[in-house]
Amino acid sequence: MKIIKIILILLIMLPFVYAKSGRMSLLTVGGPDEDGGIADLYLETKPGTGTIYIDSFPLTKLDTQISTRFANEIACDFLDKDCSKYDFFYTIRAKATIVGGPSAGAAVTILTISVLSDLKLSEDTIMTGTINSGGLIGPVAGIEQKINAAVNNNFTKILLPKWQSGFNISKIQEGLTEKIIVVRVKNLEEALYHFTGKDFSKNKEDITVSKDYSEKMSEVANTLCSRSEEIHRQINKSNSSLYLSAENFVNKSGDADLKRNFYSKASYCFSASLRLREIQLSNKNADELRILYERVESDLILVENDTNNQKMKTLSDLEIYMIVKERLSEAKEYFNEIDGKNISYQTLAYATERLYSAVAWSEFFDLGGKEIELNENYLKEACLKKVAEAEERTNYAELYLPGFLESTKKDITSALNNYGKNEFALCIFKASKAKAEANIVLTALMINEDDIENVLLEKLEAIKKIINEQELNNIFPILGYSYFEYANSLMDYDLISSLTFTEYALELSKLDMYFPENKKFNFHFNFVGIQIFLFGFITGVCFVVLINLQKKKHKKTKLKF
Repeated sequence: MKIIKIILILLIMLPFVYAKSGRMSLLTVGGPDEDGGIADLYLETKPGTGTIYIDSFPLTKLDTQISTRFANEIACDFLDKDCSKYDFFYTIRAKATIVGGPSAGAAVTILTISVLSDLKLSEDTIMTGTINSGGLIGPVAGIEQKINAAVNNNFTKILLPKWQSGFNISKIQEGLTEKIIVVRVKNLEEALYHFTGKDFSKNKEDITVSKDYSEKMSEVANTLCSRSEEIHRQINKSNSSLYLSAENFVNKSGDADLKRNFYSKASYCFSASLRLREIQLSNKNADELRILYERVESDLILVENDTNNQKMKTLSDLEIYMIVKERLSEAKEYFNEIDGKNISYQTLAYATERLYSAVAWSEFFDLGGKEIELNENYLKEACLKKVAEAEERTNYAELYLPGFLESTKKDITSALNNYGKNEFALCIFKASKAKAEANIVLTALMINEDDIENVLLEKLEAIKKIINEQELNNIFPILGYSYFEYANSLMDYDLISSLTFTEYALELSKLDMYFPENKKFNFHFNFVGIQIFLFGFITGVCFVVLINLQKKKHKKTKLKF
């Protein structure tokens, strides 16, 4: 019987062996005229499949549910952890009539990191703030009420978003100096330090650009710039806005070349070629346009066939495949808009130059790098994950700006169409960009206009950290670095465009997380499967032992008679 008791205890304890849990307090405000309050947030993690459960009393609004999922994703990215192996159970208990808003996002991220990393959080510290891409902490409403709530509930330190505007901390803190310390934090690293005392900051080292990348990107840039120079020689100077715009891009390409920003140089030369080609084709007759139209049609088929036959072994191969396919897709889209009987020279100009940029990028194939698993199943799964992330982020942004992201939703639909055609790499790329575009809107919503440049600089620093970490793993994220470089270049000309490419860089710098390293032997440890097996096995053992004991007891009873 002792054995059975031990087995039963083990059976009961089995589901809790790998469970982890944590708790922290949240700051709440019921409404603009109401006082602040405190809610309790609990998290329990168990081995699972990446499912997120939210149990809230009172009910939570949709924005709180989505921001919790976003916070979970940011925490996993911060730790570079595969969270598809865990299930997350978030519990919120508050005295408010309803829990709403994204202001707990940063706190949820902190708690998730602490539970996954077994970190103890200070119980005297509390925070409020949204969580944004790059791990940045964004502003919230009801600051004054929340500070008072923290004081009334005996917290000694409150963390507020650094980019919070519209209030004066000094004025609010008058008379509170001995009661609470107010600290403004800009990112997760700073917040974690105040909660744990542990320094999470990473060295702000410059990126060591891959020599192979620099050489190839320089070749691509020179190819595209030679093309713009060739078209330039074939047309006459003019004062048209198109010509002046092209000249401006040529000058920018020269500046980029001096700084060895080869992707930026290539991009500026492409923009110049596009405008110069349009000027050139505007002077062509119908027969000449027809000849070019047929040549582009033929070249599109050839280049697409060559691209489809490329073998992908490394992350670099995947990235180049994605960017070439995306350019081909754009070229085909524009080409298919052309009426063969009445050829539009503007549309033909774009299709021609976009096709040529795809050919130029093809030079990057076989760049080399760490081999990863790029079979169809992994690509398919990554595509669906990216689409789900993009849809969730877009729905979140649309809660605040309904109908504002129609073009982003079309991109997601396009990604799903690629999924239906088994074009999984292109699906990943389009969904990643769609997710980044939703993040741009959320960043713009959460940050004051005067702080955009500072926030942009912080996001660029976050990208540098990611790329440096990737290089330690023998991975150079081509797309992530290219967009990072271009975002830096655009800061002097266009902050919004710079923010756009910064978000692209953040989203495309960690694609490796969706694909395991290519090894001769991969061992996948399925905790859930093992738990089910052990549960069944132990239950079976108990059942057999009980039957045997009953038989022995029955035999002894017979002997007595």
